[in-house]
Amino acid sequence: MKRISSIYNNALFFIIIGVFSISISCTSKNESLSKNLSIRKDSISIWINESKKNSLNLEQRKNRLMKAYNSNENLKNDSLKGRNLLKIAFEAYRQKNYTFFKKVNKEALSLSLKTKDTFGIADTHWNCGNFFSRKEVNDSAYYHYSEANKLYEVIGDKYYSAKMLYNMSIIQANTKDYTGSEKLMVKAISKFKPLERNLNLYRSYNHLGVIYKELEEYERSVFYHNQALSFLKKIKDKKIKNNRFYKEGSYNNLSLVYQKWGNHDEAIFYLKEALENTKVRIENPKLYARLIDNLAYNKLQKGDVANLSKAFFNALSIRDSLDDTSGIIINKLHLAEYYLKLEDTSQAISFASDANKLAKNANRNRDHLVALKLLSKIDTLNSKKYLNNYITLGDSLQRNERKIREKFTRILFETDEFQEETKRSEQQKKIAFALSIVSVFAISLLYFVKRQHSKNKQLIFESEQQKSNEEIYRLMLKQQSNLEEGRLLERNRISEELHDGVLGRLFGTRLGIGFLDLEGDAEALEKHEKYIDELQSIEKEIRTISHELKNEILSSKLSYVDLIENLLEKQNVKGEYKHTLTFNDDIYWDEVDEKIKINIYRIIQEALQNINKYSKAKNVSIDFDIRDNILNLTMADDGIGFNVKKAAKGIGLLNISSRAKKLGAELIISSTKNQGTEIIVKTPINSN
Repeated sequence: MKRISSIYNNALFFIIIGVFSISISCTSKNESLSKNLSIRKDSISIWINESKKNSLNLEQRKNRLMKAYNSNENLKNDSLKGRNLLKIAFEAYRQKNYTFFKKVNKEALSLSLKTKDTFGIADTHWNCGNFFSRKEVNDSAYYHYSEANKLYEVIGDKYYSAKMLYNMSIIQANTKDYTGSEKLMVKAISKFKPLERNLNLYRSYNHLGVIYKELEEYERSVFYHNQALSFLKKIKDKKIKNNRFYKEGSYNNLSLVYQKWGNHDEAIFYLKEALENTKVRIENPKLYARLIDNLAYNKLQKGDVANLSKAFFNALSIRDSLDDTSGIIINKLHLAEYYLKLEDTSQAISFASDANKLAKNANRNRDHLVALKLLSKIDTLNSKKYLNNYITLGDSLQRNERKIREKFTRILFETDEFQEETKRSEQQKKIAFALSIVSVFAISLLYFVKRQHSKNKQLIFESEQQKSNEEIYRLMLKQQSNLEEGRLLERNRISEELHDGVLGRLFGTRLGIGFLDLEGDAEALEKHEKYIDELQSIEKEIRTISHELKNEILSSKLSYVDLIENLLEKQNVKGEYKHTLTFNDDIYWDEVDEKIKINIYRIIQEALQNINKYSKAKNVSIDFDIRDNILNLTMADDGIGFNVKKAAKGIGLLNISSRAKKLGAELIISSTKNQGTEIIVKTPINSN
């Protein structure tokens, strides 16, 4: 029994030793794997951090990032691997290595979907938004920021959701949808405030200031810029405040508000305040060039032209060295205005033409418009060509911006639907959540694709139709111009023929008869005198007719009238309503500013489009009158009318309102159901 017991005890001992050894071995192996994983993870972070160093050249930084990517490929943890890919993709984007960025970001999205990492999916959309924003593909950037915002909302990340709203607001402002931009920025601010994100609040209020400057609400713009500066003061990190020159940038923005407002003294004050910081010149030359250029321009607007050329050319030299295309264009436009002020027309045209070419080649459409408008003012020989190009480009931009804004509206509408669907799903947890969402998503996607396909067809058709209409319109104008010119030449010829030919011959005949020494009785001689007097009377009548023909030729002012009449004819293609057009003869259209004529034309065009689409009118009247240098436009129809308050946010009425504001005009819109609509625009003009 003892021997058996001894054997048993020995066996048990060896078993325990064996298990203990295996345990130690496994533990050692796991610790080794964990250690290797930690080392690999650290090496990836090191390479990523190395790729951020500005002390290295771009090729070296790309090399470091590629090493981080290759090391990450060996990781087995998909979640960690996906997070690293997001970091690598972001750095590739910063290095402008777009091919590598797209590859890595796509892999990050695939892994995030695989691991159901909502935050990772949102980040990939954010990366795509940044990419398309830099490429200025606004609709795609807006879509990806919107998708990222949805996902951040789902996981409750208010900070990143607010950042997406901020980015979306910036894009809407870039497409001149200032009302939509304001709404999104206010939402972003409501999320940033509880989090006390002072830098983000500074940027948000600064952008609101920019929005209201564009809307020409200058007091509100100044208020929001000052709000931005108040949040800047709350930032405790001095490096952020001082190194980025946020305060100086805000002072520049305030100067632009006062410049547009016409208060150049205030603009100059803020620019000088910004230039008090001498570090700007060395550490931020781009901002410094902007400040000295704007300072010189405001002095020019005040009429102080002394020593301005040095400042303008100094700013231009800095911008050339930085390859700052946008800044160069603005600088050259300012120089064109400067030389125009000095009455050096050739130099003014030269700089304006340079700015025009640069803006066109760089697709800076807004700057291109400004350059065309300036050239139409200073290059009198080619004024008509530049004005036509200005109108054509303006039309094209207006159509594109409207299309993009409609896309934004659809995206926001889908976002709202998504959020509502999420809330309903949370309240009905017992329902097969996954199946419902997939079904709704599939149906929505099919509906959207079908609707988008249909809409694209319609837009293509409308675009082609518009091009055809514009071509016909141009040909009709040309034909009408030729007919008018021929008619005037013929009247001139007849006038000259009557005056120089017939009148001369009558005068000679009358003189010849008058000098005849006729004999006869008193009655015959009296008749002879009467006939001579009659010939003189005929001469006077012919002379009067000749002068009247000449005067009518010289007083012809039909160009703008013809333009409006042609617009009416073009818009009423179907002939669904009768139209009348009346003009006050006291309006001298040649003396009316081109800006007023173009914007009045666009207001009529927009109103006629609304009449065609919605009013079902039988009669439309347009009347032009002028009183006390106020040009009055009255448009009336007898259509079905509409609720002015409800329709006030429509794109058509917003466009009309925006153009009226640009002119400083009073806009009155009144409408009664089933009685029609009346639009009155009272525009102040400078008449000679």
